[in-house]
Amino acid sequence: MTHDRGHASNSKVKRILFIGAHPDDETFLFGGTLAKYAEEGAQVTVVCATRGERGKTGDVCRAEELPRIREQELRRACAALGIQDVRFLSYIDRELTKAPVEQIRRELVEVIRGTRPQLVLTFDPNGLNQHTDHIAISRFVCDAVWAAADPRWFPEWPAHRVQRVLWPTPILPYKLVDTANLPNQPGVDFVMDVHAWLQKKKEALCAHRTQLPGLRKLFFERENSEACLSIEALRIGFGPRPGVVPGRDLFEGIEEH
Repeated sequence: MTHDRGHASNSKVKRILFIGAHPDDETFLFGGTLAKYAEEGAQVTVVCATRGERGKTGDVCRAEELPRIREQELRRACAALGIQDVRFLSYIDRELTKAPVEQIRRELVEVIRGTRPQLVLTFDPNGLNQHTDHIAISRFVCDAVWAAADPRWFPEWPAHRVQRVLWPTPILPYKLVDTANLPNQPGVDFVMDVHAWLQKKKEALCAHRTQLPGLRKLFFERENSEACLSIEALRIGFGPRPGVVPGRDLFEGIEEH
């Protein structure tokens, strides 16, 4: 795992940790939201469990080059979103379910305790689209969040309690814009208007060149593309609910410390 420890701080800072399975998960799920908070001064960390080495190449590179290329793509995408702290685990694409539980728990607890986020964003238990890697990372993150709060686990690092875990909603991200009465749909706990960060999100999506043919079909090749890219929604996995649902600020009701 490649990372630094520079984010822990005693000052009142908003901190977000996104943990995904593949390069591009961060952008197509929550790219605009991450860009918004990064621009507003939050410390945002992105962790990717694999390098997506069994994905499509998009005719950008040879298959054996894909891990290196997709790592570069993720770093470029995060730079476009204003995120500098990007970390990789060393698991294999489409084999994340086989990750040793004790090993990935330790790695994720180390990241959580090192960055001390109030919010953790990841996949829901159904993995959004039932991708086995998405389901696996959701399970591993849930396990690690609770372990990070318990000082009996890995006492070499101070315990940290995450205050809110957020998932994508049951509605696929590219279908949010077409959903009637979106605020009243179950599982839609936050709705984010990210139009102001639209260009950053587009640039981040386009940075994933190997995956762009598929991303283009989902987000760009539609009449309401700009509206589609301008709305993101999140579901509370655990933690306090906003006073009014859906909320507009992921940190509502969260202590900054």
